Amino acid sequence: MKALLLLILVSFIHSILAQTNDSLQSSKKPIKLLYFKKKMSIRNASLKLKYHLNKKPKFQADSALEKKGWKLTFFDDFDSLDTKKWRIGQAWGEMHPDNPHQYYAASEVTTKDGYLYLGGRYKPKQIRFKDSLYTVPYAIGLINTDISFTQKYGYFEIRSKNPSGPATWPAFWLTGATKWPPEIDIFEMYGGRTGKKIHQQYASIHWGKNNTRSMGFLTKKINLPNNSDTVFHIYGCEWQPEYIRFYTDGRLVSSIRVNPQLRRWLDEEMVIVINNCFERQFLKYLPEGFTDNQFVVDWIRVYQKIE
Repeated sequence: MKALLLLILVSFIHSILAQTNDSLQSSKKPIKLLYFKKKMSIRNASLKLKYHLNKKPKFQADSALEKKGWKLTFFDDFDSLDTKKWRIGQAWGEMHPDNPHQYYAASEVTTKDGYLYLGGRYKPKQIRFKDSLYTVPYAIGLINTDISFTQKYGYFEIRSKNPSGPATWPAFWLTGATKWPPEIDIFEMYGGRTGKKIHQQYASIHWGKNNTRSMGFLTKKINLPNNSDTVFHIYGCEWQPEYIRFYTDGRLVSSIRVNPQLRRWLDEEMVIVINNCFERQFLKYLPEGFTDNQFVVDWIRVYQKIE
């Protein structure tokens, strides 16, 4: 028992130190604790420790969701690319002004043998954005459901395998159907300088807006098995008015209470977004002769509680 408590305390301290140096937060305002319980808690440190102590999930991990009391509202097994369900890219155009190093490309969204492949590829292209002409070096794959499906509250899950290498940045997230924020990142993963950090899951929520950035955010980091780019894992999120819970391979890894102040920001219909992309500051660490990487998705499921 003493050993377990010591491990929890070490995990808790490590999480705080990691959060302090988190590059995700370098350009964002610190969270106001008025909205949430403390950013890190003994409970969440314990949840992450339990996952860490069981770092060998089955190859075919189960969903965390007990299906009784829920109805399936959206799914895709990616036997083919259904363009009635998915928009390729974003509604605003080929690129985002905050990320001028990459653009959304239909060529990087493919299916084969029941899997969705979202590529990240060196494929320079000239793109006019507003009054400027950009030479954009990297093409990425992104799909979203804004043309077919939105949902407020429910359970959202995906079975996927990360891309490998430096600068990688796959993500599975929800965002407002008519505005941004709100945003719930079920996961973002970052290869960083060496590619080794791709096994760290960042589960986040964003609210408020300041120009093109969110005014507030909360991020929880979960250390995964060191095989997220070679083995499929299942990532899930239960989003309810009072809480948001994140699951990996059927295990609860993080929980956030949603109080009334935060709920007014999140109380929106949201769309689903799945994408591969690159972190700009780490592009210089890509190996010489780099051509592409692949974010692979097996399936996606969405459920809603039966009233």
